[in-house]
Amino acid sequence: MSEKNIQIVQSIYAAFGRGDVPAVMEHISDELRHFGIVSELADVPWHLQITKKKDVPLFFMAVAESLEFTRFEPREFAATGEHVYCTVGGEATMKKNGKKRAFEHEMHHFTLQNGRVVEWRCALDTAKEHKVLFG
Repeated sequence: MSEKNIQIVQSIYAAFGRGDVPAVMEHISDELRHFGIVSELADVPWHLQITKKKDVPLFFMAVAESLEFTRFEPREFAATGEHVYCTVGGEATMKKNGKKRAFEHEMHHFTLQNGRVVEWRCALDTAKEHKVLFG
């Protein structure tokens, strides 16, 4: 089960890399509990706390409107039962101000049930991200 869940998460990242939100949505459960970046900063457009499948595209719209990725690399994967963890590195330019946002150690945590994502949480340095966006 763990290896299959890793493969599902890898296909989600591949779809994200292609900008194929409908393909990502195929892997999101109707029973979604949480999808978002762990943050108390409400003014960063993509720091959303989503609890309904129909709202997940709002996250991808906010990312597309705000960031231009030059590199996005899912790296190490680990899984146990219904949980998949992945470290992610990359670089993006903030469209609002042209500043670069480099990241090397984001942690993404997926919880899957019946082959679909019921939770996705991203842990990152939100204060650094806020500073790059707003100075």
